[in-house]
Amino acid sequence: MKGFTLIELLVAMGIMAVLTGMALFNFNQSRVRARDVQRKNDLKQLQTALEVYKNDNNFYPSDPAAYQTDLITGSYIKNTFNDPKGSAEWVDYQYLPSVDLKYYYLTSCLENLADSSKASEALCAEAGVMCVCGVNGSLFIVSQP
Repeated sequence: MKGFTLIELLVAMGIMAVLTGMALFNFNQSRVRARDVQRKNDLKQLQTALEVYKNDNNFYPSDPAAYQTDLITGSYIKNTFNDPKGSAEWVDYQYLPSVDLKYYYLTSCLENLADSSKASEALCAEAGVMCVCGVNGSLFIVSQP
């Protein structure tokens, strides 16, 4: 008798379905982690640009809504940084300057809830923000000084 039985074909298809499901899950997790790395790198570049801005002006930008425009105008960055997820329900990078413009916080939402660099409750309280980003995110904060 040549060929496969129906049971053998179903078992083979089941094994392939399980392996495909595992591969897709790992691929999606890799994309989530890659977007989080991009967010952290963007905040680091913004932090560097803000420090150069402060060295030139003796204070940080005052307008949280236009800080990236101020940095572009002063040639500290070349283009606006936006969240890599690029969806309307996800929060872009936020700049929270102090009243006296002597320090600031930069925040971004991370998709990986298990990320070890997410902000602590104490840092969130200090910055005056919620540590949770919607249902599917945690907050990452960079502060200066």
